[in-house]
Amino acid sequence: MTTYPAIPSVLRESSRGVERVSVYDEMLARREVSVLGEIDQSLAHLVCQLVRHLEATDAEAPITVFVDSPGGSVSAGLAIFDLLRCVSCPVTTVCVGCAASMGAVVFAAGDERAMYPHAELMVHDPLIPSGAGGSALSVRETSRRLMSTRRTLNTILAERSGLTLRRVQQLTGRDTYLDAERALELGFATRIVTSRKEL
Repeated sequence: MTTYPAIPSVLRESSRGVERVSVYDEMLARREVSVLGEIDQSLAHLVCQLVRHLEATDAEAPITVFVDSPGGSVSAGLAIFDLLRCVSCPVTTVCVGCAASMGAVVFAAGDERAMYPHAELMVHDPLIPSGAGGSALSVRETSRRLMSTRRTLNTILAERSGLTLRRVQQLTGRDTYLDAERALELGFATRIVTSRKEL
């Protein structure tokens, strides 16, 4: 049987007395959302619903999105990226731990992109889907789609960082890890968080 970690909670005093409240509810009240773990359709759906709710609540108040992800589904990651770029609220993404692959693309969506001092990004080209194969025409179509995805992701990273597409392609041609200072230097991050008051 699969066991899931307990949802952390805090005690909050109100007119109704003391009640136990989920930490995630507390974060949402502060207009904070997390993209944690592998990016899949379920996580994308949850993040998009939460962000849309916050925009409907206040279309101008900022939203902070914490990212700590090894990556995952390209389509799910792009769904989060597109929504973060399209909402009217200013969005700050914060890299906690490591934002890799599609996690780095989601991180790139922020109007402001902050990293903790020991956080890192990892960028690379999209990988061949597991189970890819079949006929020669199927392999050719898989290759075409993979190269199209590569162009899309590299263009996003180039536009968000200010680097040339050629420079981004050099970085993503292999697994490239960037510490906070290097990410800031290359334009992937806009600042490094050194104090709890900065967020």
